[in-house]
Amino acid sequence: MLDSKYRGRRLGVAVREGSIRQARKQAGLSLAQVAAGQVSRTAILYIETGRTKPSMETLRLISRQTRFPVNYFLLDPEGGTKYSELPDELLQLERLIATRDFEATIELAVQILKKPRGADDSALVKFHLGQAYCRLVRPEDALPHLTTARQHFDRRGDEAMAVEALDWEAAALGLLEDPRALRMTEEALERCQRLDPKPALTEARILGHIANLHVVGHSWSQAVRYYESAVEAAGAVKDILLAAKMHHGLGAVYQRMLNPAEARRHFGKALSLYAIESDPSAMYRVEIDLGYLLLQQGHLDAAEHHLLTALAGSEQVNLDRRGRGFILNNLGHLNLLRDDVDAARRYVEQALEGGEATGENLVRAEAHELLGQLAEREGDRRGADEEFGIAIGILKTLGMPDRLRDLHMEYATLLDARHDIEASVRHWRQAAQLGKLATAGLALSGAKKTAGALSR
Repeated sequence: MLDSKYRGRRLGVAVREGSIRQARKQAGLSLAQVAAGQVSRTAILYIETGRTKPSMETLRLISRQTRFPVNYFLLDPEGGTKYSELPDELLQLERLIATRDFEATIELAVQILKKPRGADDSALVKFHLGQAYCRLVRPEDALPHLTTARQHFDRRGDEAMAVEALDWEAAALGLLEDPRALRMTEEALERCQRLDPKPALTEARILGHIANLHVVGHSWSQAVRYYESAVEAAGAVKDILLAAKMHHGLGAVYQRMLNPAEARRHFGKALSLYAIESDPSAMYRVEIDLGYLLLQQGHLDAAEHHLLTALAGSEQVNLDRRGRGFILNNLGHLNLLRDDVDAARRYVEQALEGGEATGENLVRAEAHELLGQLAEREGDRRGADEEFGIAIGILKTLGMPDRLRDLHMEYATLLDARHDIEASVRHWRQAAQLGKLATAGLALSGAKKTAGALSR
């Protein structure tokens, strides 16, 4: 973002005397932490002391690092067009994004786009609009705006903004469970790492997105690797939300790797940090993961408490995708473990209905798997086979070999208990073959990256 080629917008922004130093001190940041590896600490010092005016890109960086909205620094926030490089409405969008008021961001952006705008301004508005839709987990609405913005930034040669838009575009595809998401996010990372200076926060966020995609695909070792890289990339940058997300992600991975002590430690840290940031949606997601962790450990009453808390919260914050269906499936699983078949079926059928309405194929696959287990519990072997077959078919379309392998193993275990040895062996073999393919894919990916590094 800081090497933007919008040359007409680099005249410098008039800022209130002392506002940047005051914000930095209140945030407890050093000059280097505000610079975040994207500009020099000397540049921040010169801006603080009034020896130079910041560009709008640099002012956005200061805003992100200090958690103060852009308008806080402007000499005359009510007259943004007089002092700033951006029209007042676009500055208001920046403020709304900085303060995480995404509903208001969408409302204002839609109104702005109804008026005649230059191509550059329209691209920025669409970028903010798409980002806000993504933050509210509305990927279908986000995608066209982000694609249009990214294509414009590419045409203008604004590589930093193109990387930002590409990452959010990939995030929208990830929410839609589109197999292209991982490849697109990896492209965003490669392009980000070629920027000079390299934006540490952007790199950390992209690494976190890649890790999230590996979590969804049950690639635990890859997820750990990318989360750890994200923490390293963030370095000394003081960003509470970023730290919360990394702890949350690591908790989820350790949970799946059967390390409950580490998982609970990271979840607890994430919950505390999200509370500081007043992010209820994220807090409820941690409740979901804590409930799932306790469910895995067999602490059914404690798990139910966290899952029901998350379910109530999902209604409060309109948490649909990547939330409500997962909660309902886990409550179904919990009641299945309690032998309360009626309650289990009720929760799972709600999850399936919701997953079909929102197009969440992972929720659908998990619901069909649980319905298969319910059918087996009731002695309906044909029904169980049909449900597992549907679940396997769904996962085959999603390009998630690790998750598909796990499902084959679950089904093979059920067939073992049924004493259907021939069918059980067949699914164990399919699980093993998927494991080999995943290992071979990781080795090939590693070889390509090594070759690329050597060539550079």
